[in-house]
Amino acid sequence: MSGEVLRDGWCGEPIAWARVGDPVIGREWTEHGWVAVTDRLSPAEAVRKYGPITELVVGRHGGFESVTYGETQFVSRFVDPRGTGLYDDTVVVVHDPARDDYECPVCQAAPGEQCVNKKQQPCGTHGKRSQGRSRWEIERADAAARKAREEAEAAQQWQREMATPPALGAVLEVKRWMPADDTASDGVDRYIVERTYANRTVQASADSGERVFLARNEYTGDWQVICGQPTSMRLPCRGGGVGVLCKVRHKPGLHLREDSSWT
Repeated sequence: MSGEVLRDGWCGEPIAWARVGDPVIGREWTEHGWVAVTDRLSPAEAVRKYGPITELVVGRHGGFESVTYGETQFVSRFVDPRGTGLYDDTVVVVHDPARDDYECPVCQAAPGEQCVNKKQQPCGTHGKRSQGRSRWEIERADAAARKAREEAEAAQQWQREMATPPALGAVLEVKRWMPADDTASDGVDRYIVERTYANRTVQASADSGERVFLARNEYTGDWQVICGQPTSMRLPCRGGGVGVLCKVRHKPGLHLREDSSWT
């Protein structure tokens, strides 16, 4: 066997060779079992082949994790450049899963941020950091808070709309319960507002000149035709409507009056 016998587990570049005639310098475990090797990729050779070191990742206790030469990242310890003088400290990145993925319950540092001491100065990662909220839990809580805020704003907007009576002369649309015989019709009756009363009701006129009373559904916001006979000095009856007989016994001689409260 000759040539490359082992590749890096991350980038797939060759890192060990077995060449016929060269002295054996060790053995490596490959997919074919233990294989004698005559050469390994060194940090100096990696710099010449792939470019200068741009990132060196170590664990929170200093263990080697990966190194990037130029744009090629390796995880093999063959190319661990520590002690070679081929890089400076600016390329070193400490990979700390507890710091990267958890909020610190001691100093409240967010995931990815360095812990700070009581003087708000950077310090080592607190031992209880992994007991804090995970990045996923924080994102879920933020999403729930955002949804609740949007729903509250929508509810307030809805209340404002429901508390505002339509302007006189405004056109209200009411969907028919039964389709009209006229195929050109869009299934909507339109009424022009003439008066507004309390309890979210209005008196309106149709295109035919017919006067009706309309009430607004506080849940859907839709308008519907109602009986409109007075049940008090200011509230129309909400019974009856299109195709429905009102069964309320109304007092004779009672008249509605306009009321600006609308509630």
